Amino acid sequence: MSHTHEEWSESNINHYQSAHSSRTKSERIRNEADTLMANCSSKTQRSQQEANNRLGSRIEDCNSWRADLQTELDNNIRENGLLKETKSELEHAIAETERPLRINMECIKNREARISIDLVKDEVENSLEREVENIKTYQQRMQKMLAKVNQQIETNHSMQDKLHGDLEHKDMALEIDRDCHEMHNDAIDIKHHDGVEEEDVSGSVPQSWAKFSKNNVEESQAGRAATRQLRYDVNNLINNAASDMSVHWNKTNRAFTDRISETQDAHRNLKSNLILTKNEINDMEKYIERLKKALSDKEPPLKVAETRLKKRTQRPEVEACNDQPHSKLVEEVRELKESIKNLQQKLSDSETAHQELVGVKQKLESEIKVKKNSLLIDQQKCLSNRRNFPYNILPNRYY
Repeated sequence: MSHTHEEWSESNINHYQSAHSSRTKSERIRNEADTLMANCSSKTQRSQQEANNRLGSRIEDCNSWRADLQTELDNNIRENGLLKETKSELEHAIAETERPLRINMECIKNREARISIDLVKDEVENSLEREVENIKTYQQRMQKMLAKVNQQIETNHSMQDKLHGDLEHKDMALEIDRDCHEMHNDAIDIKHHDGVEEEDVSGSVPQSWAKFSKNNVEESQAGRAATRQLRYDVNNLINNAASDMSVHWNKTNRAFTDRISETQDAHRNLKSNLILTKNEINDMEKYIERLKKALSDKEPPLKVAETRLKKRTQRPEVEACNDQPHSKLVEEVRELKESIKNLQQKLSDSETAHQELVGVKQKLESEIKVKKNSLLIDQQKCLSNRRNFPYNILPNRYY
């Protein structure tokens, strides 16, 4: 089939135009591609830089919280260590209360050996009872305080575990983010992870993430404040217990001293009365001998007077005269008998008084033994063991 020249020319023109159009389109596309590649490259660089910056900021934030957590953990461990030392002091103080309590109970037991009238519920016994009640009250208070200390130590350990856990997670996150921050386009360990951008990372948001560590730090700070207050309370209790128990101890000692002085006075007075009573017994015995002799001395005169009267009854008839000699002899016999009667009564009274004196002497001697026994108990068995208050506030390692 032949074509015309016009057709040939038109065909060539069409080819020229088509080629030109294709070249123009291609050039436009190339230009657009250059622009797009430049924009994508710039955007990729900016986005990657922004990601790097945000990773850097995140690392700084994480480091900051990690430093706060570590500081708080160190402070918590240090404060808890101080509380454990305080616990040891409290346990020592509780153990120390057994010493004055033991001595107190020994005194009460020893004083049960008092005898007779001295087995009395005196001020010493009352003071010993108040003292033991005071010691037991402080033992109970310190035991309750010890329970609080143990609970606080457990609370602090629990808080330390939280801080440790938070720190471990921070370290893991920091290691990951540092790797990410150092990662670059030429790294050999980079590869495609299809769909990773769709994975759930809803464990927290920045606000809840920061709040979690903030709560841990604040909870630990509150625990440390409670620990400091508890240590202060324990020290106050230990000091108050030592002071108050010492006051009661000294009051009891003063009661012992007063009672011993009172007993010594009674003992001296009893011994003085015993000496006087013995002297009086000796005097009375001599006096009784004098009375017996006086009675004995009356026998011859009475016999003489009665014999004279008897003989004069033998006078005959009118010679049996009631004369003055007779009257005097009768009077003499009556006087002698009255004297003998009075002397015998006085002798009886004297012997009764002598027996009373002997009884008093025995009672005085017995009472002196009672007082001597009481003095032995209060002065040597009790007070000698109470000269110094047997209570040391701190363990020996602090001296």
